[in-house]
Amino acid sequence: MRGKTPPTEPLSAGERRKLVIGTAVVALLIVAGAVAWTLLDHRPDYSRSENGCVAVLSAGTMGGQQQRACGEQARQWCLAVSTQTDALAVKVQQECRRAGIEPANAIPATGTPG
Repeated sequence: MRGKTPPTEPLSAGERRKLVIGTAVVALLIVAGAVAWTLLDHRPDYSRSENGCVAVLSAGTMGGQQQRACGEQARQWCLAVSTQTDALAVKVQQECRRAGIEPANAIPATGTPG
């Protein structure tokens, strides 16, 4: 009668080949998954100004900080800094242009002229 311990005989050539192939397949799947995840990761990049959103990296009390606004808030922000000349305002103006928000079209619509 055999005991419950696993066999201690060395692996046969066929068993070794299956083990190597199985390990290679698992490693290949892991590498392929990592490559696919890297290439197909299409999360939005919140550090760029685009599609009506303005993002500016500026100095803050705890280091760099990102300020971001989209839509109407972005248009109001761009309008508010359009006549300012300090360093932060110049950065915001550049990012407004990059996002396609110019001071002329940043003026909020107030209805029909009267």
